[in-house]
Amino acid sequence: MQNVDRLAADQRLRFAPNGITLIFGENGSGKSGYARIAKRLCRSLSSEELKGDVFRPTPTDPLKVQVRWQTGSNGIEELAWTPTAKPPSCLKQLSVFDSQNARLYVDQQNRIAYLPTQLAILEHHGELCTSLGNGFAQEEKAIEKRVRPPLPTGYTPNGKVALLLGRLDPKSASLPNAQDIRALAGLSHDEREELATLEKRLASDPGLQAAARRRAAPGLERLKQVLTSAEAALGEAAEAELARLFDAARVATEAANASAAAQFADLSLKGVGEGVWRLMYEAARRFAVENDAEADRLPEQPSDLCVLCHQPLGDVGAARLSRFNAFVASETAKEADAARAALSAKTAVLADVAIPAPEVVAGHLAAYAEMSPARAAFLARVELALASLATRKVALLALAENGTTPIPAMPLSMIEELAAEGRALLTEAEQLEAAAQHGGTLDADRARIAEFKDREKLGQDVGIILQRLEDLESLAAVRACQAQVQTRAISTQISSMRRKLVTDGLQARIQAEITRLDLGHIPFVVKDSSGSGQSLFSVGLQGVGKVANREVLSEGEQRALALACFLAEIGDESANYGLIVDDPVSSLDHVRLRRVAERLVEEAAKGRQVVVFTHNLVFFNEMVSEAARCGEKAPLVKVVIRKTETEGFGLVTEDTEPWLARPVTGRISDLRERAKAAKAHTDLESDAYRRLAKDFYSDLRETWERAVEEVVINKTVERLVPDVMTMRLKRVVLSDADYQTIFFAMKRASERSGHDMPAGRPISIPRPEDMSVDVEALDAFRLDYVKRAKEAEKRREALEDPPKAELV
Repeated sequence: MQNVDRLAADQRLRFAPNGITLIFGENGSGKSGYARIAKRLCRSLSSEELKGDVFRPTPTDPLKVQVRWQTGSNGIEELAWTPTAKPPSCLKQLSVFDSQNARLYVDQQNRIAYLPTQLAILEHHGELCTSLGNGFAQEEKAIEKRVRPPLPTGYTPNGKVALLLGRLDPKSASLPNAQDIRALAGLSHDEREELATLEKRLASDPGLQAAARRRAAPGLERLKQVLTSAEAALGEAAEAELARLFDAARVATEAANASAAAQFADLSLKGVGEGVWRLMYEAARRFAVENDAEADRLPEQPSDLCVLCHQPLGDVGAARLSRFNAFVASETAKEADAARAALSAKTAVLADVAIPAPEVVAGHLAAYAEMSPARAAFLARVELALASLATRKVALLALAENGTTPIPAMPLSMIEELAAEGRALLTEAEQLEAAAQHGGTLDADRARIAEFKDREKLGQDVGIILQRLEDLESLAAVRACQAQVQTRAISTQISSMRRKLVTDGLQARIQAEITRLDLGHIPFVVKDSSGSGQSLFSVGLQGVGKVANREVLSEGEQRALALACFLAEIGDESANYGLIVDDPVSSLDHVRLRRVAERLVEEAAKGRQVVVFTHNLVFFNEMVSEAARCGEKAPLVKVVIRKTETEGFGLVTEDTEPWLARPVTGRISDLRERAKAAKAHTDLESDAYRRLAKDFYSDLRETWERAVEEVVINKTVERLVPDVMTMRLKRVVLSDADYQTIFFAMKRASERSGHDMPAGRPISIPRPEDMSVDVEALDAFRLDYVKRAKEAEKRREALEDPPKAELV
């Protein structure tokens, strides 16, 4: 590793491909840093962000991990991996168990990890369908918004163009094609000449004039409706209401912000409870509701999943989210929300006011303007009114944002004039129709002119019409695709196959593991389900309502249940993938602790690669003992992770015992080698050498303490062992000279192992030669004491029998 946590650089942690790699590290040694890397690389229900040294004032260099692995009989592969990159996919075959994952196994639905090929393919298909379906739904929503506005009007009812445009509807059984639309749009040179001839011949024809007026009347009616809606939405009353809503929202928001500033003054980040923070909160709350329809606030209980990072909440995070929920639910926040919502609703109404562009209106009513100069002038006034309303709309929307934008006056209303003009057109049409000739030839000419006029207008609108056709074709295609990616059938098929191929076996394995880990007295039930094309399982309390396991089970029972689920999940005999466990026996009693050791060794004996991180020395020894009992089927290698003042955290030593488990002779050998290595230092005043000497004498002091227990009192009494071995007293020969040796050796080691000394009595920094002398003094004491202890043992064994009488 490079720059990961506070782990020492260039350390190498290797794992045995066959058997057990047993890794011991005391709390704070750096062991968890390696476990976090394993969680990122391998399969884990939860994941943690890898960080650099958070205690450094300046950012560390990029994080790097050099990973080596081997798949089957293939050669060893190697990769320089960074946390921003995706890990090698084959490493996801290894499963990780730790405290965070344990909480998820206890009270969450979890995806079944290892499935038969048939189910795995279906699950992958379901994932793809879900992903595609989400994309199609977003696309459908965007297209539906585009096809909502009405198409251009003013075409002859029941004419060719009107009938064709009538098919441009989302509900239409058959859409027209672009070729038909283009064929109708516009006129050829010959058709234009024919139209001119017909218009000249029928210029004075009352029927033609009546038709022109009837075509113009709906356009004026549509304009009247537009202006009616616009004037109502943009009038002075609306302006006053908008100003009032803006002031109310401003005052309520300021009050809420002041309340938030007072409530969250202890937090490091500012702005909690204010605008941007509220947007983030509401987005997270909506996500929570989508995943749990009964939720109305963010999860706030310890071990609940955070909706942002999907990691279990700790006590501090849960308490903070509870404060956030309480603030959002407060009357002050609710009043601010209501005021902002009212302003937003009013703004949305304004934004939706449709005001056609003046040039569009002029194009659609060109025939109307040609009827007379007065009508052309009237249409120009309407266009000016529309432009004024559009300007006023923009100003009102700006007012909703800042509350200060000046608003132009409303234009004079044209509604009554438009209504009167529309009525006039219809009256004129009736009068002209009454005077019109109805011969077959004239009717045919009128129909021909109407068709030409419609096609001419369609030529002007053809861009809009073709875009609508394209959108409707896309909408039909998207809806057809959505029908093809529905996951209900996949989930049904997975459920059917899972019950045949997986569920019974998984349930049996979970129940067997529950029994093995001494949880048989608690009635559990295994449930399986399918969702979005995935296979899920959970374990709950049988006969209990909706109560979380953590609310009933003890900490030890929760950990045992989680381990049972983990071991059952990976226990399919068809694939012996490896497993990595980090502190699996937290909160377990000694009986379950031994059973966990038995189970892990049993998995290794099946051919699995088993990696165990632990800080529990009793569990460490149980693993060693059980692996020894199992024999060649479960080979084991010991690895120790430690920290020192000199080199830092995460120092890896292979094939060795933890310092706490080593006997006095093993510690003396280690100290002897360290004293030799210290001779390589030339600057004995440097901080590095001071820390080395401090570490050395701390361990020397602990070794003298272990010598008292192991050598002097011959393990008659031992720490954390309830028995008193009185028979061992026969080798106890402690003399005044022994006491004096131990007293001064301990005093010397203590003075040099970190105790702060008074300024008036400084202790010189020990040299490497001093270290060697002090180690040899300990070993000499040990050898001499053992020799005398053996002599005493012989003498005292003689005291166990009565004196022998002599026969005469």
